[in-house]
Amino acid sequence: MTLQQLKYVVAVNKCRNYARAAEACSVTQPTLSAMLMKLEGELGVRIFERTNKNVVPTIAGEKIIKLAEKT
Repeated sequence: MTLQQLKYVVAVNKCRNYARAAEACSVTQPTLSAMLMKLEGELGVRIFERTNKNVVPTIAGEKIIKLAEKT
């Protein structure tokens, strides 16, 4: 887990959209998605549920977001 990944988690939660979060973080959307997928793999949990229209945190994601916001 890196500080950059935590920054991406906070941005996605705030924007509720991967493309806007990537823009806010000055990275490409595929980079942001890959880093979050890597983090989810490391932690063994899904942080966000993604659909074509929505991005919402999972229950485990809510806990990770709270921790990320403190860093």
